[in-house]
Amino acid sequence: MFDEILACLDGSPLAQEILPLAQGITAATSTSLTLIRVVADADELAAEESELRHCARRYRAEVRFLLSADPAAAIVGELQAKPNAIAAMTTHGRSAWTEAILGSVALRVIQGSSRPVILYRAVSGDSEAPKRIKTLVLALDGSEFAERMIPFAAEMAKAISARLTLVQALAPQPDIATLGETAKSDMLESSYLHGIAGKIKREHGIDAEWEVLHGDPADALCRYVKGMPETMLAITSHARAGLRRALLGGVAATCVRRAGVPILMYWPRP
Repeated sequence: MFDEILACLDGSPLAQEILPLAQGITAATSTSLTLIRVVADADELAAEESELRHCARRYRAEVRFLLSADPAAAIVGELQAKPNAIAAMTTHGRSAWTEAILGSVALRVIQGSSRPVILYRAVSGDSEAPKRIKTLVLALDGSEFAERMIPFAAEMAKAISARLTLVQALAPQPDIATLGETAKSDMLESSYLHGIAGKIKREHGIDAEWEVLHGDPADALCRYVKGMPETMLAITSHARAGLRRALLGGVAATCVRRAGVPILMYWPRP
């Protein structure tokens, strides 16, 4: 799936929170880790070079400085030049606006990279990204759009030797009046997930478990992964290009703010 993780840093301690996870994934997959820092000019490079090289030695990584006034464009350009690399970065998670949740740089990287991006945002001051991933939870909703994450999630789970779990959240249905009808709905959704698991086994050679969740999809996903150590959530984003302040899909936005686990996020091109 990938042979290099590009950990995108901006000189802040927040950005470095992604590094233990990035190092853990590269160690599990025998791939390389490169710290990417976009600087505007030679003065900024001189001011940060020594500290970043020290950080690279700590995490056994390479360092690459990119000279640009547009960090997002520089990172996307680096990804385009490295089709087997994947970006990893922290997020901010401050509000419902995508630019505040992710920062405009992360949003543009997600939209421009044509592949998933690893994101992490701590939900409390004392939490930190896991150093390894044992479970990858793939969120599906029955749509072809969400299913475009399947090959990436399956190959990631296989590469890091993680358990793959498929989940689908059923939103409340006020018209369902009996337990029998609810059970029937669960059976239909379980059949869908069972079929996807079979397809993953045939095409990627990896077994997948599955579980049907109940309630608002965003809340159900966050509740499901809460307290699950060493877990990553894989989800597609409906972030729309062409808007000055594009919004993530509601489920993805809520998971960024509240899930508290690393997220493998993918914005499929139209």
